[in-house]
Amino acid sequence: MRTPWGLPPAIVAFTGAGLSRESGFAPFDAGGMPAGLRLEDVVTQEGFARDPARVLDFYNLRRRQLLEAKPNAAHDGLGVLDAVRKSEVLPKREVLIVTRNIDDFHERAGSQAVIHTHGELLKARCMICTRVSERYDDITAASDCPICGNRGHLRPHVVWVGEEPLGIARVYEALAQCRLFLVIGAAGGSEPARSFLAAARRAGARTIEFPGESNRAPTPGAEPFDECVPGVLAETVPDFVKRLIAER
Repeated sequence: MRTPWGLPPAIVAFTGAGLSRESGFAPFDAGGMPAGLRLEDVVTQEGFARDPARVLDFYNLRRRQLLEAKPNAAHDGLGVLDAVRKSEVLPKREVLIVTRNIDDFHERAGSQAVIHTHGELLKARCMICTRVSERYDDITAASDCPICGNRGHLRPHVVWVGEEPLGIARVYEALAQCRLFLVIGAAGGSEPARSFLAAARRAGARTIEFPGESNRAPTPGAEPFDECVPGVLAETVPDFVKRLIAER
C-alpha cells in the first residue's frame, strides 16, 4: 500500500472509541442513547428498514454533536507525527491511521492518510447510485442525492452490523510492511485489533498499546504487546510522539 506521498507506511496506528471519547464524542455509548432507542435499532440494516426517519434523526443529532466537538491532544500528536514525517527528521517514515471511529478528528488534527473502516458520519451514501458525498447538514426523507438526484434514498455512510468493513485489504497490505504498530483507545484483545496485531507481528513490527483510562484491564488471554502505555490518551500519545521524534 502507498499513502498520499507514495511511500509504504512504516507506522500504522489503529484507533478506537476510547480516543474519541476523550474528545467528548461517544455516539454509541449506552448512556447517551435517546430514550426508547436501543443500539441495535441504529446500527443494523433491519433497524433502518423498520424506522428510517428515527435512524436518520439519531445520526443527524450525532452529526451536529461532532461538528461542535474538537480533536484532543492525542489526535494532535498523531497529526504532528504526520507533519514531521515530511521534514528531514523522519525522512523515510510514513504514517497511516486506521480507525473504527466515524468522526473526522484525525483529519482535523492534520493526519493525511486515514482509513475509516466503519465509515464517516460527515458523509452520506445513496442507495440508488451507491456513490458517497459529503454531508454536514441533516439527512431527511426529502434529501436529494447530490450526484444522481434521486430523492429519499440517502443513508449515513456508516458501516452497520453485518456489512463489510471498508478498506480492510489495504489495512493488511500496510500491516505487512509496517515497522511500528500502535493500538490507541481500543481493546487490544478484541477484533479487529487482535488480527491486526498478529499481522504486524508477522512483519516484525514493534507493537505498542495505549489502552486509555476507559480500558485499563488487559483482555484475558490476549496476546501481549511489546509495550503497554496506560493513562489518559491526551497525555500518553503526545509524550510518545515526542520521544519517537527525538529518537530519530
